[in-house]
Parts: sequence; C-alpha cells; structure tokens
Amino acid sequence: MTTPTRFRLDNVRVDWPNLFKGEQFQGTGSYRCGATLIVPGDHPQLPQINAAIEEAAKAKLKDATKAALFIKSARAKGKVCLSDGDLKAAKNPHYEGTWVLSANCKGGDTEAEAEKPTVYDQFRNQVTDPAKNPIYRGCYVNALVEIYADNRYGEQINAKLVGIQFRKDGDAFGSAPARADDFDDVAEGADADAFV
Repeated sequence: MTTPTRFRLDNVRVDWPNLFKGEQFQGTGSYRCGATLIVPGDHPQLPQINAAIEEAAKAKLKDATKAALFIKSARAKGKVCLSDGDLKAAKNPHYEGTWVLSANCKGGDTEAEAEKPTVYDQFRNQVTDPAKNPIYRGCYVNALVEIYADNRYGEQINAKLVGIQFRKDGDAFGSAPARADDFDDVAEGADADAFV
C-alpha cells in the first residue's frame, strides 16, 4: 500500500456510521469501523474525489497508462470506493442523484482490534463516549478521508475514514437520537408535570 491521498470532505450526509466498535460485514471477515458518505451529484468536491482516485492509482503504479487500466479493472469489479448512488437508490431513496463514498478503517480480528476514526462534535470537541455520539444516519458531517490503491486482493481503490465531525442535523434515516432541545427545562421551579 502506498501513501494515500488525504483531504477533508465537507457537508455530506452519512449513512451506517459505525464509529466506536468494529463490526463484521454480514457476519464474516475483519471487524471494521467506518461510514458511508453520501455526496450530492453537484457537490463541489466531487472532482476532487475523482482526482484523488486517479492520483492514488498513479502513486501505486508509477505509470499513468497502467493506473488508468487499474482503475478500469477495479470499477468493472465494483472495487472502487466511490459508486453511483442511483444503483443503490432502491434500498435508500436518499441515494438517488448522488455518489456514495464507502470509507472504512483498518480491520482487526476482534471488535477491540478494529481501528477507529476520531469523532468530533460541531464544536471540535473529541467524542470518545459512544453514548454521547452526535452522529446518526442522515445527519450532515465533515469527514477526513484517505484514498489509496491496493492490489493485494486484486485491483481496488479504497477510502479510509480518518476522522468525522458532526456538522448539522438532517432528516434521519430511521430514528434520530434525542437532543437536549427535545425536552423542557425541569430544574427546580419549573413545572415538571406539564405535558404539551
């Protein structure tokens, strides 16, 4: 594996954020943390992602022609981290008209051995307690990713999730966590028995 191309992807939605405990895919393989990042078709950083994919292949193969063939082969096998969201829209309509970037951390043999991304809230405070994680399916995030080419198991262009920051709320895919403003002040002197 070569030195990856690293950049921050801003203001994208997140799906399946698995940030604190490694999980296996369908019960097999390494335990991994990661997330699916939903990139709108008109997102200003989409060209940057595609350029990073090309640069990662060139860095790995040291030749532009071989790099292009590497990417073509990886795409044909569905082994490029960036895919057409329209192909997945039947399972999640929020993917329609988007590109989907799958970003995972290095896997481990157990949940504890899986590498984890650094998680931040909107104020740039690091979140280490999963119970205080502000990131949920459908919210908007900024994500620090590394794109790299790998040929240990055939041609692949992968993305690593280095860090992720909650940016703002979005329509949840499923149920969003409760927020402080969902509740009233019930400090002493407030009417705790009044329900609206």
